[in-house]
Amino acid sequence: MVRIGIIGAGYWGSNLVRAFNDTEGAAIVSVADRKQGRLQFVEKRYPHIRVTSDMDDLLRDESIDAVAVATPVPTHYDVGRRVLEAGKHAMIEKPLAYTYDEACRLKELADSLNRILTVGHVYQFSPAVEWLAARIGSGRLGKLFHIDSIRINLGPPQSEVDVVWDLAPHDLSILIYILWQAKLPTDVRSIRVMSGSFVKDSLADLTHFFIEFECGVTAHVHVSWVTSNKVRLMQISAEHGTVVFDDMQPSEKIKIYSQGVDTRIGADESQAAELTYRPGDIFIPTLPRHEPLAAECRHFVDCIETGKEPINGGKIGVEVVRLLEMITKRAN
Repeated sequence: MVRIGIIGAGYWGSNLVRAFNDTEGAAIVSVADRKQGRLQFVEKRYPHIRVTSDMDDLLRDESIDAVAVATPVPTHYDVGRRVLEAGKHAMIEKPLAYTYDEACRLKELADSLNRILTVGHVYQFSPAVEWLAARIGSGRLGKLFHIDSIRINLGPPQSEVDVVWDLAPHDLSILIYILWQAKLPTDVRSIRVMSGSFVKDSLADLTHFFIEFECGVTAHVHVSWVTSNKVRLMQISAEHGTVVFDDMQPSEKIKIYSQGVDTRIGADESQAAELTYRPGDIFIPTLPRHEPLAAECRHFVDCIETGKEPINGGKIGVEVVRLLEMITKRAN
């Protein structure tokens, strides 16, 4: 049994409490949060879990094996460092840290202490992304060309980071995971950024960025807090077709379009024939049904129990922060 502590019981932290409470092989010992209202919420719903306003109570508890961190992004490095130095395995919500240097130091610390470190890139555990990664890894899509991603919704009422650091870690983690499955490096040739502050004067709340990778793949990501409807849409263009991943669909989240038919190509101008083009056939795979967060929590526990390397470990966490920092520098 892996005994769990959780630091932060806000919107996402309360989801972690629920998920770990239902995870086989895990037992939540204690939850820490500075806000009494959040502790009362946990205490009322889960009376068997101890609560505290001081995370040091949790870190000093030798019965706790691992800690999940769901605090504001700028605190991830300090809280994560203290968790690891207390000898506990760490699951830190995305992004791993607020600077590339801090992310590298957290990974190096976890490696030196032989502690499991995972990052909350929950989309790696989405059935749609799992299927997509396997499809790309098999080579059936052929050469990757371009990836478009849109992630928009109303922003949080209070945020210490801009829309890129809030939303783009999801898109970047999927993008990096896809490229790695295709055995492609993620070295960057160029990044172009367009950013604006429309609702929040002090923070960018709409950003487009275009990445050209050294491997030849390009990507365009649009993240926004400005638009009130919620969109989670990714399109992958490849040699043997196009994959559309629409996470807002209750089912049929993945659709694969084969290459279209175009009679205009190589048409003999001497022949009186109709010139037409149309999209290719559509294939909709049947995906398994499971909650990504539940799978992520189970994977964390499995890695602690077996010592295997997590798929959402420090390596991808550091790479996501590296790209986030590059995007931020080009936006300023």
